[in-house]
Amino acid sequence: MKLPKLSKLAGPAGRAGWGLADQGLSSLSNLAVGVLVARSSSVADFGVYALAFGGYTIALNVSRAIATEPLAVRHSGDRTPAWEKAVRSGTATALLAGLVAMVVGLIIAAVPGVPSHGVLIAFAVTMPGLLLQDAWRWAFFVVGDGRRAFLNDLVWLVAMAVLFGGLYLTGSATAFSLTLCWGLGAVIAAVFGRFQTGLLPRFRLVKHWLRQNRDLTPKYVGEMLAVSGTIQVYMLGITAAASIAAVSGIRGAQVLLGPVNVLNQGIRAVAVPEAARALKHSHRRLWRVGLAISFGVGAGALAWGAIFLLLPESIGRALLGPGVWAEASAVMVPVILLQALGASNAGAFAIMRALAAAGRGLRVRLISSVILITAGVTGAALGDAQGAAWGLAAAAFCTLLLWWHEAHKALKAHRAAAGLQSEPGTLANDSVPTPDL
Repeated sequence: MKLPKLSKLAGPAGRAGWGLADQGLSSLSNLAVGVLVARSSSVADFGVYALAFGGYTIALNVSRAIATEPLAVRHSGDRTPAWEKAVRSGTATALLAGLVAMVVGLIIAAVPGVPSHGVLIAFAVTMPGLLLQDAWRWAFFVVGDGRRAFLNDLVWLVAMAVLFGGLYLTGSATAFSLTLCWGLGAVIAAVFGRFQTGLLPRFRLVKHWLRQNRDLTPKYVGEMLAVSGTIQVYMLGITAAASIAAVSGIRGAQVLLGPVNVLNQGIRAVAVPEAARALKHSHRRLWRVGLAISFGVGAGALAWGAIFLLLPESIGRALLGPGVWAEASAVMVPVILLQALGASNAGAFAIMRALAAAGRGLRVRLISSVILITAGVTGAALGDAQGAAWGLAAAAFCTLLLWWHEAHKALKAHRAAAGLQSEPGTLANDSVPTPDL
C-alpha cells in the first residue's frame, strides 16, 4: 500500500512533523561533528572548538533576528512574488551577516597567542554558507514546505558524511579538518537551496530589507543576545556560588534531555508561520494555536524526562559516567521541570511574533534573564546543586507566566487596534487585518 506523503497529512500536524524531522537532522549533524572532534583532538583543541561553536551560535541567532524572523512574521503563507522578493532580501542579509562573521573570525584567529587557530579559521571561512543554509530552511518553513527544508538538511548531512569518510580513509581527521568539512557540507546545502527555490540572494535589496524591518530587527537582536548570554552567565554564577560539580550535574542532566531541545527547536521552526496563518483567520484561532503549541512541546518534554526517572541507574552511569551521573541524578527532577517549562513558552512566543509585538518580546527576554540568573545563583548559594536547579525551575515557571501574560496583552492591544473589543477566544468570526504594532 502506498503511504501518503507527510506534506499531505493534516496541515499543521504535517508541517510540525517536517519541522521535527528537519531539526532532528540538523541536531544530528551538530552532534556528529562535536563527538568526532572530541575524539580526534586534544583537550585544548576541543575547548577552542566549543568556544568557536558558541560564537557560531551567536552569529546564527543574530542572522535569524535580522534576516529570517521578519520573513516568518511578515511573509508566511503561500509562495507569492512578495515572498520571492522577501526571500531574495532575507537570504542576502543572512549571507552578508556570514561575511561579517567570517571577517571577525579571521581577525580573532590572527591574534598572536590564540590556541588552535585552525579551528577558528574553519568556522570563519564556512560561516557565510552556514548562515545562508539556515536562511533557506526558514524560507521553506515560511510557506509550509518543510519537506524541502528537510531535504536541504539531508544534503548537508550526506555531504558531511562523504567528506568525513574521506578524512578517515586518508588518516587526516583533525579538529580543523573535521570542522572544515562540517562547514563545507553546509556550503554545499546552501548552493543546493538556490536551485530548490530558483532564487538568488540580492545584495542590493539588503538596505531596503533592513529599513523595512527596522521596527522589528533591533528588538529581535536584543532578544537573541539575551538568550545566548543568560545561560552562560547563570552557569558562571552557579560555579562561583557553589562549585563546578553543581554545574556539571545540571549540564549532565541537560545532555540527557537533549531531545527536548530538538523538539523545541523543531516546533519553533514552524510555530511562527503557523501563528501568522492563524492570525489571518482570526484572533481566536491564533490563541488556540499558541496554546496547542505550548501544550504539545511541554507534554513532550515531560514525557522524555519521565523516561530518565524510570530507567535503571546503570544506564545513566553508562551514558554519563559514574561521577557526572551521581551529580545529574540528584538534580534530574528540577532540570526536567526547567526544560519543560522553558519549552512551554513556545506558544506565547509564536503569538507575539505573529502580532509583530517585538517590544514586548524583548522586555520579556530581559526580565526573564534577570529572574533566571538571580534565582539560579541564589539557589546555588543556599543549597548547592539542588538549590540552583530548583531555583532555575522556579524561575522558569515565573517566566512562563510572564510570557503568557504579555501574549494576552499583545493580542488584546492588536484587537483594539483592529477595532474589536472581545477577549481572545470569545469571538468565532473575528478575522481582521494585521497592522504592525
